Amino acid sequence: MKKFEFVLFVGFCFLGINGMVYSQEQDTVVIKDSIAKMKLDKKLIKLTKQVVLKHGPDYYRECKEPVIRYRRVRKNSPDLHPSISMKNVGRVYYTVEYPYDMEKETFCNEYSAKVFFGEDLTVFHVSFGLGMGIRDYDKLSRAEKNKIVIPFKKYKPGKWVRDTVRNDKGDIIDILNRYEN
Repeated sequence: MKKFEFVLFVGFCFLGINGMVYSQEQDTVVIKDSIAKMKLDKKLIKLTKQVVLKHGPDYYRECKEPVIRYRRVRKNSPDLHPSISMKNVGRVYYTVEYPYDMEKETFCNEYSAKVFFGEDLTVFHVSFGLGMGIRDYDKLSRAEKNKIVIPFKKYKPGKWVRDTVRNDKGDIIDILNRYEN
């Protein structure tokens, strides 16, 4: 009986690991040619810099290297709007994110700016750190693109503070937690 339970346990573990690997294979695209990947990376970074400086120059950061990801659209891609995901299932796309120093400022996302590219290197979505962005960027005319500038507001990172409320005798009445900027 113990052997049977052990075999079942190992089998379920194998299925779980296999399922995780399979789901990651569906999401991540691998470029095997390192020279082609380097050229693509340079081109993506150059195009991203142009787009970010044009539409949100205050969101451009050089404190860390940009993060480049190669992905395939799934029905529930976490970084794409559901309407975009449903129309483009199976297509390859690239993202370039500009990380920022979280000790000096804070945004709603882990990046200050993120640009989404199709496989043909056309920009189809731009997202900025405070949650604003430009959807269907590739469908806008040149005149419409020239009008769009995303406003910037800087938020300094805060910290959690614990306040203790005491009565006249010094007994603790309440403990309040608050976020202080």
